[in-house]
Amino acid sequence: MGALGSGRTIPSWRMVVEAETAKLKKFQDFLRVEDKLAFHDLLGQCKLYAPYASTMASPVKEVPLLISMLFGQHKKIIELEKKVLTLETILKKPLPSSDSLDLQGTPSGTQTAAQLD
Repeated sequence: MGALGSGRTIPSWRMVVEAETAKLKKFQDFLRVEDKLAFHDLLGQCKLYAPYASTMASPVKEVPLLISMLFGQHKKIIELEKKVLTLETILKKPLPSSDSLDLQGTPSGTQTAAQLD
């Protein structure tokens, strides 16, 4: 049939990712349950960013996989930093001073429903 009629000789990047993550799952087998979940998530980053990693012309196939993992982790770090900053901002807001609250926690000068009766 010749070279033109033969099948694909270079595997797709998706196939490479599947093969490499299958090899890495042997490592996962020896992890504790909670670590297995984290590792599974890490391997998921390879598949999630596979279309982008496939554009890297790297002779070492592990490099795009590692970049995908690092990128996914970095995105999570940025997301968590934003959440921490939001929480810090909320916590830094001044609370009403205790001088302006009576013993029941209501602002002084206001009456509760029981006091109105």
